[in-house]
Amino acid sequence: MQKKITWLIGIIVSAVVLIFCYFIFSYLYCDRIFPHSQVTYVLSPGTSTKSLAYELHARAIIEHPKLFAFLVQLEGHAKHLQSGEYQFKSGISVQGLINKLASGDVAKHEFTIVNGWTFKQLRQVLNNNPYLIHQTNNLSSKQILQRLQLHYQKLEGLFLAETYQFTWHDSDLDILKRAYQALQIVLQAEWQQRTTADVYHNPYQALIVASMLEKETSEPTERSKISGVIYRRLQKDMRLQIDPTVIYALGNQYRGKLHHQDLTINSPYNTYLHYGLPPTPIAMCAVASIHAALHPDVGSELYFVAKGDGGHHFSSTLKAHDRAILKYLLNNKSK
Repeated sequence: MQKKITWLIGIIVSAVVLIFCYFIFSYLYCDRIFPHSQVTYVLSPGTSTKSLAYELHARAIIEHPKLFAFLVQLEGHAKHLQSGEYQFKSGISVQGLINKLASGDVAKHEFTIVNGWTFKQLRQVLNNNPYLIHQTNNLSSKQILQRLQLHYQKLEGLFLAETYQFTWHDSDLDILKRAYQALQIVLQAEWQQRTTADVYHNPYQALIVASMLEKETSEPTERSKISGVIYRRLQKDMRLQIDPTVIYALGNQYRGKLHHQDLTINSPYNTYLHYGLPPTPIAMCAVASIHAALHPDVGSELYFVAKGDGGHHFSSTLKAHDRAILKYLLNNKSK
């Protein structure tokens, strides 16, 4: 009789253990279905496992918070959960959720600096980004330069046009620091391979040229050709006569079209009046424009004019350039 009781108790205990294991397994590995495709949760630094469990339960991300906290402890993750912003997609299991929190698989956001942007445009988009901490809102450009420990006249053109990933608690200053560092890496690498040693004396001058290329053409195949024109005009001590530098000088006074009187504006950025390069870049640059600035096309062209279709016509002599102006500019006016 005693053997039967022991055997029965063994069966009951085994059944209970199996049921418990099945429950735990189901809890850990069954998919959690949320009302929306994903749920965002921010784990603050110093949050205890118990508080985490009840916060997740309050957000309907998990069931059974006490069991969740116990399992986190059991797996040895209690002291290794990493703060940050997490995105849990509908269908994730509790085990998958624990793994994300323990590995620090935080949500990543992207911020793109568009080539051709001025710093004013960049700053406006930075200020409107809801995921960044905003540390520059009330700072002047001079103060931002100081915070970034940069020694330039202006912030214009100092940030590489590229897409940057960032996470919760990153700031707009973090983005600017990374974009400046990325620019320096590209600029120095391109500078080492330059073919313009007799005209550009430092990488910053090449950056100024690259910024003019960004604003002058949207055709990738034309960057090095326009770069060649700028390079040769500088060699010959000719005024550059680049329209985007005048537009930059006009600032808010520019109304979408340049007029003859605009070309007389008294500004160091007016390359119709002043020889040499403008004092600073006029826009943010991408890698391709920096490369083109330091690798100009070899040729004889000294002039170019917009054809009205997004491209340009290039000429080697003033006479040919005047003919091109008559052909393209007057034809465009008649359309």
